Amino acid sequence: MGELKVLILEDVQYDAELMEYEMRRESLKFLSRRVETEEDFIRELNDFKPDLILADHSLPHFDGVSALEITKKRSPHTPFIFVSGKIGNEFAVDMLKNGAKDYVFKNNLTKLAPAIKRAITERDELEELINSRNQLKEALEEKEMFLKEIHHRVKNNLMIISNLLELQSYYIKDKADFNVFRDSKTRADSMALIHEKLYQSTNLKKIDFGEYIHSLAIDIFDSYNIAPDRIKLVIDVEEIMLDINTAIPLGLIVNELLTNSLKYAFPEDKNGIITIIFSKTDDIFTLIIKDNGIGLKPGIDFKNTESLGLELVNNLTRQIDGNVELDYDDGTEFRITFKELEYKGIS
Repeated sequence: MGELKVLILEDVQYDAELMEYEMRRESLKFLSRRVETEEDFIRELNDFKPDLILADHSLPHFDGVSALEITKKRSPHTPFIFVSGKIGNEFAVDMLKNGAKDYVFKNNLTKLAPAIKRAITERDELEELINSRNQLKEALEEKEMFLKEIHHRVKNNLMIISNLLELQSYYIKDKADFNVFRDSKTRADSMALIHEKLYQSTNLKKIDFGEYIHSLAIDIFDSYNIAPDRIKLVIDVEEIMLDINTAIPLGLIVNELLTNSLKYAFPEDKNGIITIIFSKTDDIFTLIIKDNGIGLKPGIDFKNTESLGLELVNNLTRQIDGNVELDYDDGTEFRITFKELEYKGIS
């Protein structure tokens, strides 16, 4: 313990000297200043910047209770000890609850030095804790900035890929080849959208998947130039936060099933409705994408198909440990249920 700066609020010079004598007797190194009034107390609190305050309970023109309140506002981490001959046990307990570190009776000053040592030790431990928390906060802020930058760059890189695919598609005359490029572009867009929402969010690991579905579905409809009066889009989704590790494969599933409906459910400019439902009951998530189009061929084994889109849906569903069911009695309905997995961070 180095030299302490001790501010003594005491109107009796002799009592202040007794406190100083007791501190010297216990080999405490200190520099002290004595004050009696509120004006002097505030001045020394600002200029002297004490490490410790020793205060009498009652003075002719000031009091220790008021001094404690001033200290709490101006220098909240400075230990405050009452040293008084008129303090009662009930009052002492109230002052401890109100922020004082200890109290010592003037007729038993042998307890002063131990009280000072405890108070300074607690202050040092508190300062160390505050410093550690500040360092941790700074580290977390730096990590958040780094993660935001990663999401931003990944989004930009995916958009570059999307734009390249779009440019390349201008030179493709074959319709099947053109559709392959367009499908690849929408897949890149669906992943880029997740990273964009993570970059914009205060939560860098989770996104509101209901909001994401709204944005993704509108983007896909725009990319296919769908007239709103021909195919109506109905979205019924809850505000549900999903981890990025679940959101990315589920976003790709939404992309595949929605684009399949747009491409195949309504041939020859037929009208129809596509509905997207996303909800959670207890710990079970349910994603439903259905249309009232021409439907799949009866008896088709969608889990064993040459369709790249359906193969992706099956693989991505397994990735999130989900289950996919198909109902084609009235159009086509895919129902995917899953529980969100617990993902371990990198240590």
